[in-house]
Amino acid sequence: MLRHLACCLRPCASAVLLAACVTPALAQVPAADHVFVVVMENKSYGEVRNQPYTAGLISAWTWFANSYAVTHPSQPNYLALWSGSTQGVTNDVCPPPGSPFHTANLGQACEAAGLGWRAYSENLATAGAANCSFDGDASTGLYTRKHDPWTDFDNVTHANERPYSDLAADLAAGQVPSLSFIIPNNCDNTHNSTCGVAVGDAWLAANLPPILGALGPNDVMILTWDEDDGTAGNNILTVFMGPLVTTHSVSVRTITHYTVARAIADLLRVPPPGLAANEYPLTDIWSGLVSARGSTWGRLKLRYR
Repeated sequence: MLRHLACCLRPCASAVLLAACVTPALAQVPAADHVFVVVMENKSYGEVRNQPYTAGLISAWTWFANSYAVTHPSQPNYLALWSGSTQGVTNDVCPPPGSPFHTANLGQACEAAGLGWRAYSENLATAGAANCSFDGDASTGLYTRKHDPWTDFDNVTHANERPYSDLAADLAAGQVPSLSFIIPNNCDNTHNSTCGVAVGDAWLAANLPPILGALGPNDVMILTWDEDDGTAGNNILTVFMGPLVTTHSVSVRTITHYTVARAIADLLRVPPPGLAANEYPLTDIWSGLVSARGSTWGRLKLRYR
C-alpha cells in the first residue's frame, strides 16, 4: 500500500501510469448502492460547526478538517462538483456562458452505466424546468438555476430534475436512484441574507434524519457547502455519513469539490468526470467493505429506472 501511495504522490508521466497508481487505491473504496449529496450555501466551516444538528453530524460521522471550495461565486462550484470542471464559468449569470455543455458529468456517467440519478430541488416548479428562478429573481429567488448545474448540460435526461417533494415519495416507494442530489431553497440553504445558519441547521435537522434512516448497508450520504462567505479561505464543512463510513472520525486530507466528485464516481463505479479523474481516491474514511447483495426485482428497478 505504501508503495502505491508513493507512486501516486509523484506526478504520473502518462495516463497508463496514472491508471496503475489509482487502481489499487480504488479497490479500497466500497461500492455503494445509493449516494445522496446535500449542498448548502455560502458559509464557512467555522460558521456552521457549532449549530446543534450540524455539530451532531460532525461528532457522529467523518468530517474533513481541510475541505475547500474551488472558487467564488456559487455557480462554478456547483459545476465543479457535478462535472469536475468550472466549464470556464466565473459568475452566476443564467444561463452560464458557453452552455449547454457537452462534457462528462456525473449524470451522464450514471446514464451510460445504466444507473439512475435524480436531482431534488426545493421550489423547482416542474420536472426539468429550465427557468433561471422561481419564487423570486435570479439572484435571491427561492429556486435559482445557478445551484442546479445539470440543467446546463445537453447530455443528460432533464426529466431527472425533480421538485424536492418527489424525494419523499421516492423514499417511501423504495425507488430512489443510485445518485441523488438534494438542493434546498435559498432560505433553507442559508444563501439569502434573511436566512441565517440557524435556519439551515433547522432544515437539516428536519430533513436529513428520514434519509439517513432509509440508508441501506451499502449507502452513503454526503453533506457539503458550495463555498464560504469569503472570509475563511473557502474552508467549508464536508461530512460523509452512512453504514459504509467510519464513525466519530476526522480526516486531515485536503479535499475540494473535485475530490468529492471523484468519491461519488468511485462509490458508484463510474468514470470520474473532468479534473476529478486526477484526484486520488478517498480510502481512509470507510468502515469496511460490504459484500455485494444478491439482486432482487426491486433492486433491478432502482438500477435501471
